Parts: sequence; structure tokens; C-alpha cells
Amino acid sequence: MKMIKFSTSQNNRDVISLFSGAMGLDVGLEQAGLKVKIGQDIDAACIDTMQANGRDVLVGDIREIEPEQLLEAAALKKGEPFLVCGGPPCQPFSTAGKRLGINDPRGSLFMDFIRIIDYIRPRFFMMENVKGLISATAQQVSRIKAEKQNPNASVLEIILAEFEKLGYKTTYGILDAANYGVPQFREPHLRNCRKIGHARV
Repeated sequence: MKMIKFSTSQNNRDVISLFSGAMGLDVGLEQAGLKVKIGQDIDAACIDTMQANGRDVLVGDIREIEPEQLLEAAALKKGEPFLVCGGPPCQPFSTAGKRLGINDPRGSLFMDFIRIIDYIRPRFFMMENVKGLISATAQQVSRIKAEKQNPNASVLEIILAEFEKLGYKTTYGILDAANYGVPQFREPHLRNCRKIGHARV
């Protein structure tokens, strides 16, 4: 079967989902016309939920998963996915928590999101997190190699700089779920990005 690359077809809407949880984000994307080919998570309850709903899931710690495994599970090749999405753990940066940031083992998992984007090279990616990402600072992020890393830079600034290195243009903002039909105030931080040089759909 011949694979369709996003660069040659506007019909490709294949998605790879990371940190999928109960796949709430994924369901929304599918309602918008996209097709989630594979989800990924380490939490047993989330995995049970996905499998109970007939979803394909790659089980495991994102730090130990290679991008090739995701592509194989999704039956896609490098450069073919329309979108890679996910919400790296937000607890380290949430204003409702201890805000341990990168001192929380989960606080640098966004680097694995970046690592996978770098290899898979989707047309778009979308990363969701809490608004505390904007105000949280990273005094030292050992997994980022930068000649002149500003120790007072926000985690958001660091993430945006990493994606810029990969050649992606990014847009971001704070959305309140109450404005989109959800009966509660939730303000996730969303980023929707595309690769420089690829035509818009």
C-alpha cells in the first residue's frame, strides 16, 4: 500500500497522540475530522480506558519509546503524519501544585515531545499544558543543550526556542474551556504549530 505524504495530499489527516490519557483531546480532534492512528500512555487506568474504547495504544514510558515505534504502530512513515499532539504532564508547572518544575521527574518530559517531533516531522503539532507554563522558570534544564541559556527564561520560552531550532513556526495562547461549552473554568495553554515551508491546508 502506497503511503500518502501530507506534502502531496490534502486528504491525509492522520494523527499520533502522546500522553493520551483518556483520549479527551483525541476525541475532539476526531470530531473535527482528524484520524488518531495511535495513542500513547504509561498510566494503567488510561490504557484500560483506551483499550475498552477500541483504541490502539502504545504502552510505555515516553522516555523509553523511540519515534520509529510510534510510526510502526501507526503504519506511517517519517514525514507522513498530519499532526502529533499531546499534553506532557502539567503537575510540575500548575499553580495549584508545588510547582517543582524540572525538579519534578515529569518536568522535563516536554523534551521527549520535542524529540519525537524532531524525528517524525509532522505537518503540524499541538501541545497542551497549563497556563503556569508561562510563569514557571527553569534555572537549569540539563536535557537542553544551549550555548547561552537564560537561567531566568520561562519554560514556555525554552520550549518555543527548541521548536524554532527545528524550523517550526509556533502560535500559542491561553484558552478557557468555559468559552467552548465545558461547564467549568479550565485554562489550558495550547500551541498549534506548522513546519516552515509547507503549504497551508
